[in-house]
Amino acid sequence: MLFRSRAYRTFASTSLGGMSLFYVDMAWSQTSIPPAHDGHVVTQATVPTSKVKPPPARTAASAEPVLENIVVTGTRANRFGTDVVQAGSFRGAKALDTPLTVNVISRAVIETQQARNLQEVLQNTAGVTVSQTTPTVYSNLAIRGIAVDNRSNYRLDGILPIINLIDIPIEDKDRVEALKGASALYYGFTTPAGIINLTMKRPTQKRYLEVDGVGDSNGGRGGHIDYGQTWGMFGARINGLYADVDSGIDNTFGSRYLTSGAFDLKPTKNLTMRLDIEHIYKEINEPGIFRFVKKPTSTVADPYPSVTLPPLIDPRTNFGPDWALNRAQETNLLGTVDWKITKAWNFSLSGGQSWLWRDRHFNYLDPNNINTNPAAGVVGENVLTVGNQQNYEAVNRNARAEVAGTFRTGPLVHELLVGASVNVRDQYNPSTVNQTFTQDYLDPHPIDEVTYKSSVFTNTRINDKGLYAFDRIKFREWLQLLGGIRKSDYTEEMINGARTFHATPITYSYGGIIKPIKWMSLYGTYIEGLESTPGAPTTAVNYGQQLPAAKSQQEEGGIKIQPTKNLLFQVAYFVINRASTYVNGANMYVEDGRLRYRGFEFSLTGDLTDDLSIYASGQALNAKQISGAPSSISASGVYTPTVVGRWVENTPKYTASVSLNYKMDRVIPGLSFNGGFVYIGRRAIDALNQAWIPGYVLFNMGTSYHRMVSGHEMTFRVNADNITGKRYWASTGADLLAEGAPQVVKFSVAMKY
Repeated sequence: MLFRSRAYRTFASTSLGGMSLFYVDMAWSQTSIPPAHDGHVVTQATVPTSKVKPPPARTAASAEPVLENIVVTGTRANRFGTDVVQAGSFRGAKALDTPLTVNVISRAVIETQQARNLQEVLQNTAGVTVSQTTPTVYSNLAIRGIAVDNRSNYRLDGILPIINLIDIPIEDKDRVEALKGASALYYGFTTPAGIINLTMKRPTQKRYLEVDGVGDSNGGRGGHIDYGQTWGMFGARINGLYADVDSGIDNTFGSRYLTSGAFDLKPTKNLTMRLDIEHIYKEINEPGIFRFVKKPTSTVADPYPSVTLPPLIDPRTNFGPDWALNRAQETNLLGTVDWKITKAWNFSLSGGQSWLWRDRHFNYLDPNNINTNPAAGVVGENVLTVGNQQNYEAVNRNARAEVAGTFRTGPLVHELLVGASVNVRDQYNPSTVNQTFTQDYLDPHPIDEVTYKSSVFTNTRINDKGLYAFDRIKFREWLQLLGGIRKSDYTEEMINGARTFHATPITYSYGGIIKPIKWMSLYGTYIEGLESTPGAPTTAVNYGQQLPAAKSQQEEGGIKIQPTKNLLFQVAYFVINRASTYVNGANMYVEDGRLRYRGFEFSLTGDLTDDLSIYASGQALNAKQISGAPSSISASGVYTPTVVGRWVENTPKYTASVSLNYKMDRVIPGLSFNGGFVYIGRRAIDALNQAWIPGYVLFNMGTSYHRMVSGHEMTFRVNADNITGKRYWASTGADLLAEGAPQVVKFSVAMKY
């Protein structure tokens, strides 16, 4: 079958600190490509490397490097593995040439598992945990025990920082990538948890139309339409979704919708323009969670008194009010222009905005705070706090300009990138107004709604500007040396102009890659990171306060083995040193001392055989507070113990996950089975380690059947999550505790035209 396929002239690929030399030119060529089973070409770039092609009259030694033409080839849409990375500056880079831990969750994995939010997608990669809040509303995540900042660490198409305070839709995404560790050289101030990159589905060459119906055993249901096509120089991909959602927890139902478009325009051979836009809406009642407000007092004799955890109750129980609505909407817009100046040099320019608005009723109950005042309510019940925050807004504005090129100095080939970026993050943060009620969490009763509103706003701005340069030096095909530098101009201020923090740091990165054979690489990197300190959590007395930014350091070494294009094994050892922030005994969010994270991580992803695919990962981690304030006694006799030597909260020592998919085509064509498990080890609830939630294992399984019906492809899927009905604590940190959702059966029917 003959398709018009896009040819990418790509230079670069990078390597260190999330920095890369990236250039892409979309040229058209006629190529014979086998269609994917969904009827359209799945684009996947091959190795973006510089190659020397001397003309006949010149010798190889004198030839100038040029940007290699790379043809995008069709791949089977049911592949678990991938040989390329799209995260940030690694767009188009081969996995073997990325000297960091990168986990790519392909569309095939997402569809096989029927993953419907980021938490479900990212549970496939080791070290990911839910932090502080219930995952019912949105996915508040940590990687390697480090919070994934919701305003700077999530990226759309590797560029735009989008705001993760709403369930980011997966239906219009082609893949999700976790670039783990520090990445400040390219992205500026971000936490060293890593970058979560969500890649939009791109326009298809031929007309493509898919209609999906989805549902689950909790009563959730919805419909999704996906349309793509290219007309000459213009291509479009449109996605639309509406769904009624129900988590299975009492009184937690609502709705969500999505409209999005990805557009490509190529007016000339050397110019490519892309525009991505999506609008997201979700409203759902937020279930109640636990928070330890009243805890035993620390003393010299007992500096870390233990806290008693509440019992695990029926996961369908919601002790929060049925009027605790969480309603949010977000609009993301990103435009990109790529211009090929010469065969060896490229200029790119991008700009965009992410805007979010939210109303929220965050509610929690202290299991150890028993009401003893008859005038305040029923004696013997617990105190339930419902915080109302109205008209919260956050806006990210981002722009980036880069010049990239390749040249030779003697036997060395350089891939050089020079760029500038600016990221302005505004936050209009209303105060949270609290009301207290009494509630029995073992036998909840209805709570009458009370009207109260936010009145005081704290409006802040972060302005993160940077100039950066990066050079990858290649000697033949077996050695690469990398070095980068970034000069930042970083300001935190009130929007009225009062500056609260300013710094102009210079950070460095360096490393190397050795490839003893073409399908194996050994790497080592050093990266200096810069991170904005996440705002104080809702429960702290200084809620929303932005503490001064800090520097982090990361060292990582590892091995990557890729015997076939669709099978990748990675193992790495890493050490991260960063500033420590936590809620102290006075319920104040503070910065105190340093944390150190040391661990091993591995993953095996792809196709073991033509019929059996695997996505497996694991991590062993040691995360402790290595410095900080010593224990002290105030003038009033209050004892404050040190956190030095304590384990980092919400950080399991061990995590692991395995997902398998087996195709039964040889027995029943179109039939496949999948299954696996997720293991999360025990975690501390606070910085003092006063209680630990136990570890848990969740088992999942599913099946799918694909066949032709009246000339159209149809796929039927059924998946069951937590098939054993395990009761477990899904989230903790900052004295908060949320129980995992009940088991659920998900199903879908997809028809492709």
